[in-house]
Amino acid sequence: MTAATNALGRELQLVHAAQWLYAINAEPFVPGAGDPYARLVRGFESGEDDAGGALASIAERGPVWRSRLDTWVVTGPAAVRELFAGAEPAVSAAVPQAEAWLPDPERQRTTGLARDLARRGGTRAVGRSAGSLREQAGQVAARLGPGPVDLVGDFAEPLTAAAYAVILDVPEERRAAFAADLVAAAPAVDALLCPQTLDTTRRLAAGVRGLRELFAGRAHAEADLVLAVAGARAAADLLGDALRGLLDRPREWELLRSDPAHAARLVAEVLHQRPPWRACPLVAHAPAEVAGARIEAGDSVTVVTTTTAGTAGIDGVDGVDGASRAAGATAPAGTAGTAEPPSTAGTAEALNTGRVAGAGGAGEPGAITVLGEDTRTSGAPAPLPVPACATLLPAARAVAEYGLVALAARFPGVRPGGEVVRGRRAPLTRRLVRLPARIGEEETR
Repeated sequence: MTAATNALGRELQLVHAAQWLYAINAEPFVPGAGDPYARLVRGFESGEDDAGGALASIAERGPVWRSRLDTWVVTGPAAVRELFAGAEPAVSAAVPQAEAWLPDPERQRTTGLARDLARRGGTRAVGRSAGSLREQAGQVAARLGPGPVDLVGDFAEPLTAAAYAVILDVPEERRAAFAADLVAAAPAVDALLCPQTLDTTRRLAAGVRGLRELFAGRAHAEADLVLAVAGARAAADLLGDALRGLLDRPREWELLRSDPAHAARLVAEVLHQRPPWRACPLVAHAPAEVAGARIEAGDSVTVVTTTTAGTAGIDGVDGVDGASRAAGATAPAGTAGTAEPPSTAGTAEALNTGRVAGAGGAGEPGAITVLGEDTRTSGAPAPLPVPACATLLPAARAVAEYGLVALAARFPGVRPGGEVVRGRRAPLTRRLVRLPARIGEEETR
């Protein structure tokens, strides 16, 4: 173990200790049991959707307030709009990193990262890979047999690795190493806000280094690395959460088998009920007044999604079943069986208009406004408030939808098979690490 590794380990321990200290101890002159933001980012809360009440407590503090961790906490669409209009924020790690995978915040502004991400993993790029992605989903599903299965380790993660190998043009002889590096780098997004254990940090760093070496010399190497680390994570989480929602809803599974276009509706609902990142660490590039608070250039800011959709479904119909009952619900252009990806109508490349992966312009049915309140799910937040992050969604959605279609086509049912496990120290992604299920007899017709 090197001196540098020892020093990093001590620094990570100190940051995590501060998160625990401020989470537990009451703040001077503020009622309550400590700093709710610190409670959220330490990553040990048991409440799955509301992080043990931390999200509600964060919302109660108002749209902008300063955490004892020296970070501005911004919530609510109006405050987020003000932040992005004035502060010109960029995504930035809030804790030390063993191996950086995000471009420097200044480079994010000057190198066109969002444009490159859209070029490599946006709607058009995914459309060009549609046939290969559908084939990969079928092959991964074909390796499963009826009976007990871990839908994360046996399906979502392998499919994500295979799909992103296609999207990122990974040579066949490098794909096994690519998949192993993705597994090692799985905690990287959460590590932006929550220090990981030293062993995890070492594995994470090795995975990121492997991915960086793979993409070295490419024209869009920075974008490819971000897509591999954060895009693949979003895809695996989106697919995992969609599968979990189907475990106790056999009718939805039957609909998915009879109508592959239903996958787009299911994934859209999961995307809105459980945004891929519920907190996004940023740094302000310019001073701004946000909800009456003065944020200076260089200040750390975290946008936190405190609103949850609860049981509201698409178009306000309750529950997952509502996705199929919503009046006038139609699948986005191009479902499985066609040459197009399941739901890539609209363009992530049109990000400068504030839209991602919608079926119309802002204010039209199907539109998803990145920084606004115009979403298809009543009461639910926009999926990702940061434009550069939102460019991760087209590929993630396509992988999740193809995965659902392939699994449903092969097996007549999926049922709960044991305790669902989410990772600790995963405050951004709420990453599923185990999803036990029993899948039905293989379809033979």
